[in-house]
Amino acid sequence: MYSHLPPLNALRAFEASARLMSFTLAGKELFVTHGAVSKQIRLLEDYVGMPLFIRQHRSLKLTDEGERYFINVQAALQTLNNATSDLITQPLRTQTLAINVLPSLTISWLIPRMEEFKSRYPHLYVDLSIGDFEVDFNKVNYDIAIRSSTTVPKAANVITLMDEDLCLVCASELAEQLQTLDDINSMTLLQHTTRPGLWQLWAKSMGLELTTEKKFGVEHFYMLSQAAVSGMGVALIPRFFIEDELKSGKLVFPFGADFNAKFTSPYRYYLLTPKSSNLPLKVQSFIDWLLELFAPYRHE
Repeated sequence: MYSHLPPLNALRAFEASARLMSFTLAGKELFVTHGAVSKQIRLLEDYVGMPLFIRQHRSLKLTDEGERYFINVQAALQTLNNATSDLITQPLRTQTLAINVLPSLTISWLIPRMEEFKSRYPHLYVDLSIGDFEVDFNKVNYDIAIRSSTTVPKAANVITLMDEDLCLVCASELAEQLQTLDDINSMTLLQHTTRPGLWQLWAKSMGLELTTEKKFGVEHFYMLSQAAVSGMGVALIPRFFIEDELKSGKLVFPFGADFNAKFTSPYRYYLLTPKSSNLPLKVQSFIDWLLELFAPYRHE
């Protein structure tokens, strides 16, 4: 493809010598000896089949062919230098990373962890917004979206983050009233309004018949966790949403941690990016970081 491309070291020696009009000064600039530069120039002259310098006593002069060649070689080396510099420094320039995430995931889980991402990638300006609508990357300017769904989203590159494993939780004062599983029917069921069937699915998996009519609905898991912390009833919430509340004792497992070993809802969490064979570095950096965070919650 490049049948007439000469050795790069010879070009560098020629460019420096022609610019400085000295093999000695060129050698100092390139950190090689006078003899090494002279050898590279002879190699290049043999390659092109003509002299490029007129060697005079204690001085150099370019031939007419050398003059023309120097202009082109210098421009070509400058182009290579600029392209390489641009490649190296490009990740260090401020870039915007637009992320759209589920409201509960953003408020209670992602934002408290974003400082770690920012410290790792300080050149990225994160534009974080919330949403739970279907994402069409042809109509929105997001680099990344995170959604939960019972089916794999379409028209996007999709990475499965994790299944939705739900835990039965409540405030500690309510846990004292729950001695047997049937005591659930004396409680208010805090219900995720966009997932109204979760309580029935959970009860079926536990072999429990739900008879209580006491229910309180909220739209997001963040609101659900706050209602549970306030002692309003019992809730089914993904564990990763409420790690801090469990550690502080604001929420507890009424029948112990073993009871909450696993109830997997029909929902999964997906990371979505525009359809493309090559993801920008800024997008791949966020994906790698996010997968690290989700690793403890992913099924083997």
